[in-house]
Amino acid sequence: MIIVTNKKTIALICLILVIIFFLIFKFILLEKDLAANTTPTGYVALVIDDFGNNGEGIDELAKLDIPITAAVMPFLEYTEIDAKKAYDANMEIILHLPMEPEKGDPKWLGPRAIRDNLCDDEIKEIVNDALDQVKWAKGINNHMGSKIMKDKVIMREILNVVKERNLYFLNSRTDETKVTEDISKELGIVYFKRDVFLDNERNDYSISNAMNQLGKIALEKGYAVGIGHVGGQGGKITVDAIDKMSKKLKEEGIEFIYLSQIQELFPMEGK
Repeated sequence: MIIVTNKKTIALICLILVIIFFLIFKFILLEKDLAANTTPTGYVALVIDDFGNNGEGIDELAKLDIPITAAVMPFLEYTEIDAKKAYDANMEIILHLPMEPEKGDPKWLGPRAIRDNLCDDEIKEIVNDALDQVKWAKGINNHMGSKIMKDKVIMREILNVVKERNLYFLNSRTDETKVTEDISKELGIVYFKRDVFLDNERNDYSISNAMNQLGKIALEKGYAVGIGHVGGQGGKITVDAIDKMSKKLKEEGIEFIYLSQIQELFPMEGK
């Protein structure tokens, strides 16, 4: 065993150790500063559909530490309860307006859906009543609606209400027509469209891949909009995947935002 007795050697060793600890401390501070000052390179808005049915995953979703936009279906037993839960959890609220599809079970629409046999006044009344019930709504997106979204007359009536109430419209893209986009531009309405459905397949692998895809789109064009679900189509498995993947995407430079913030960050978009 060697014992160092030379005072100069001991002093030199102590000095070296002090310098090493100082450099490590400075490095840690630099890392924190870089993390704090990193400008996001892409933004993701997550919209979660099907609130209003007391669906699986709502309570878990409320505990996430990222902004969520909750789409609430009207005229259901839990519409106002779910809307209040989302509002209290600092989610942004939009109306998830049921619209007649070309295919699909009519039971999925719920009561007072927008159908092609309604007159103009009935359409306006339904949309206004729905917005009055989902009172915190900042916008509207379509629930189903592959038939109605192609109808210029009906969509104009719906979008007139959107304009009157100073809301935005999110096209869930259950069809690929540009009817809603064109009318929105004509009326000067803020318009968004969905980029990725997260839970078309209800398993962690598929939802995680969809989140990765969402991140890639955001990094390419600046932002991306993803739609997932509470309840039977998604629920806890969707929330768990979002929780896991949001942490990964943050490390890649993605910031999560409310849907309305896209217009604030990209003012030339959505019009």
